Amino acid sequence: MNTEIEDFSGLKVEVEKYDNATIEGGNEAFIIYLKLHNLTDSTKKIKLLKTTYITNKREQLEQDDWLFGYLIGESSLKPNSYQKAGLIFYKTKLKQVSENDLLYVSIELASEGKELTLCLKKNYNNWEIIDKELKEIEVQLSPKQLEKNLLKKIERFEAFEERLGVYFENLTIKNNDNTSITVFCELHSTSGTSINNTLYVECVLYDLEGYILDKKDIRISKDNFYGFELIKIKFFEVIVNNINKIRLYPKLS
Repeated sequence: MNTEIEDFSGLKVEVEKYDNATIEGGNEAFIIYLKLHNLTDSTKKIKLLKTTYITNKREQLEQDDWLFGYLIGESSLKPNSYQKAGLIFYKTKLKQVSENDLLYVSIELASEGKELTLCLKKNYNNWEIIDKELKEIEVQLSPKQLEKNLLKKIERFEAFEERLGVYFENLTIKNNDNTSITVFCELHSTSGTSINNTLYVECVLYDLEGYILDKKDIRISKDNFYGFELIKIKFFEVIVNNINKIRLYPKLS
């Protein structure tokens, strides 16, 4: 019993079999086993969503649970390998597995911005694909990718820096669980180890429409400045994906 597709970014999906089982707690259930193959030479991050079952009497049922010990939801498939998933449907709702029943399986490749939904129809000992939909979804960046992306959004005003005799180096951004960020940098003097005036370093966040999300500033005292100053500016309760621009500049106090 198998059904497969091999043209989804190197991912092959196969319905292996289904079994009758007694789940922990004494619940009688059907377990449908899927095999997800990665046919490429690189690791693939996937997310298998809970499936939907439609009986040949047109009743729609949602998957009840996952079989412990198998793939559950998200996974990283190693190159040229496969994992199995066990889809649990309780018999209190799904009375029997019959001919012409339908199973909808959706898989996200979030890092590639794709989602595939397959409609499989039971036909004797096989589950045949009768429909499939491939759609674009929002690309989900890793925390490190988000940090690199935010770093590219920093705008500096070199004219301000030159006028005040300072410059920034070693700019870094730390993403904290997509709900806050920390901006790190070094402020250096262009004239030795001192600065002429006490300064503020100001950092402003803008959203996609150009509105200000938040603003922070740090005071740099000329009396306590010795060559360079390590600056740390933290923004709390900000949605990282909403940040479109970061302006960083010095100004007189």
